[in-house]
Amino acid sequence: MQTESNGKRKRPKKKGNRFMRNAKGFAKQGIFGRGTHIDDEQFSYFINILDAMKAGFDDVEERVNMANNVFEQTKDQEIHLASNQIVSKALESLIGFVDNEQLERYFNKFGDSLRPLCSDRFASHVLQKMLEIAFLRGLGKAAAQEVSDGPTTTKRAKPDAAQIEEEYNLETEFSDDHREKCRQFVVRISKFMLNNLEDFVWDNCASHIMRTAILCLVGMHVPKIAFEKGGAEMAKHRKLYTVPEDWHEVMKEFPQRLEMWPQFVEFPYQEHSSALLGVICLALSVADKSFLKHFGKKILLQSLLKANEENDDTVEKKTDAKIEIEDNDGEEKPTEEKEKSAEEKKDDPVLPKVFHHQSSVILLETILSVAGAKLLTQLYAMLFSGRVGYLAKQQQTNFSVQRLLQNMKEVTDFESIFAELQPHVEELLKMGYTGVVSALSAACLRLGSKQAQMIAILQSSLHVSGDKEKSKLFFNCLIKLKPSEILASDESGFVHLHGSLIAQHVLQFNKPIFLVNCILDLPAAQLAQIFNTPNGSHIVDAFMQSKFIGEKSRERLIRQLDGFYVDLAITRHGSRVLEQCFKASQEAQKLRIAKELITKANMLKGSPFGRLIYAKYRLETYNLSPTQWQASLSKQLDPEQPETKRKPAKTAADAFKDILS
Repeated sequence: MQTESNGKRKRPKKKGNRFMRNAKGFAKQGIFGRGTHIDDEQFSYFINILDAMKAGFDDVEERVNMANNVFEQTKDQEIHLASNQIVSKALESLIGFVDNEQLERYFNKFGDSLRPLCSDRFASHVLQKMLEIAFLRGLGKAAAQEVSDGPTTTKRAKPDAAQIEEEYNLETEFSDDHREKCRQFVVRISKFMLNNLEDFVWDNCASHIMRTAILCLVGMHVPKIAFEKGGAEMAKHRKLYTVPEDWHEVMKEFPQRLEMWPQFVEFPYQEHSSALLGVICLALSVADKSFLKHFGKKILLQSLLKANEENDDTVEKKTDAKIEIEDNDGEEKPTEEKEKSAEEKKDDPVLPKVFHHQSSVILLETILSVAGAKLLTQLYAMLFSGRVGYLAKQQQTNFSVQRLLQNMKEVTDFESIFAELQPHVEELLKMGYTGVVSALSAACLRLGSKQAQMIAILQSSLHVSGDKEKSKLFFNCLIKLKPSEILASDESGFVHLHGSLIAQHVLQFNKPIFLVNCILDLPAAQLAQIFNTPNGSHIVDAFMQSKFIGEKSRERLIRQLDGFYVDLAITRHGSRVLEQCFKASQEAQKLRIAKELITKANMLKGSPFGRLIYAKYRLETYNLSPTQWQASLSKQLDPEQPETKRKPAKTAADAFKDILS
């Protein structure tokens, strides 16, 4: 089956290296960046600053010193320099580390010329970043809200540029006066955007500042990083902060004014206005859920449900013209084929306008991700019902179907979607739209519905049902998402991302016994090969953590991997599998695993991951005394589980305290 690369939205390439190379190339021609003109000396200074930043800093103090020195050089030329392409990149990257005086100076200078700066294609980036830094400094660390979207891990990844900048602005002790000025700046820019809404909604530069202001007003922080594009990837890492109540009221004025405009109906079909509506929906999900329901319903009824008559006419004309050209250039197609294609087009459901424009499809996905149960049901009934199977097979709209499945809250609605998608699962796998099938299995798990039917559909789609020998191949077919006929010629260790996710979902279903038996019937060498891959290693997590897999099945899998634990321990992903198996093992099995590892201690120490395993499980102690190792291991707390304090035993006086008093 095809991979899903055909239907993926391409990730934007990093532009940092190309930008620097082009800037230096144009400088040889006497062009020192676009925008306002700077001389050769200024260009060399700022290009060296960008090179130094690219090389990295040893600590935050170096960044702070460089930032203050650079901003000191811009004194009395702030607006002129910020409007240059090269300088704006340097200022945007360093403004998060300047001291109080420098930032407040920029507040004053930019505040005097807000209108032209908002529309300037380079200075607007600096202004947008200033707004973000003012937001962080104005609120401080005390305003940060703890968000528990998933299980927190004790291991922390190395902080990136955005995290370092955020931590510095939150944790540094700024004066109360500076914090107050930062809060005033956020409100000032937000109100300026609100008062000039008509001019800035469609403005390429100002619309980005407006979106940042709206998110700031509800306490939502999405970092902006020079050389990197924002969007969905960046928005995943947004954090919430507690903001003053009056900020929420300012924010709500944006949708209140926009919904009164006669152009509101066309907003979802234009890039900047559609993105603005998406940000407003995100903000309302935090500030006012009842207003979100009203606003989302208004977008749905007035804009998204619009018929696509004009586009349909133009598409028909284009397709007719194409057929004529092809017929003239090459051989004529048989009449049967023409009739078939015409019949297929007739069978296609009539889609509302929302599904014909990428900007409106992205807005719809945003609304689906923040909508409450009632609005979600309305969106499904009016836009998706009767069309889910068709939409799931289209490149532009299959992501919307995934988002619908990921957020569906009503079991009855989900069962209707399941019934529509059921006949199309095999075709979706063939087309490479495997994300829809993964979202479907995840919804079965989350809502506790249609789980047995999901397993049956997967078996028939992968051609392993009805035959005992073929049914044993279910796990292999599932992790590769290939039918049994094609799997016979595939000897690679490849594990499909969505195949792995579907397997994890099925293992957590109420009755996963069929898949469990398929896994346990595989040879140990094949299992070790699968579990040693990035996608395959997570299947073990689901197997060990599932509430519906018995202790005996877990023990059998752990025993089956005997002899392969060293091979697993010396690789990045295999070492994770070993940790999960060790954690779920009984004392006797832990001894067997330790014995196997210590017999090849040199091989273990030769790998960075093996060395971590060797140290973590104190194999040096095991080598000296297995009994002592076993005793020390039982006392050792699991780092993933919080330490629970033992309550002191009750005395007789405590036990009878209520009676005696």
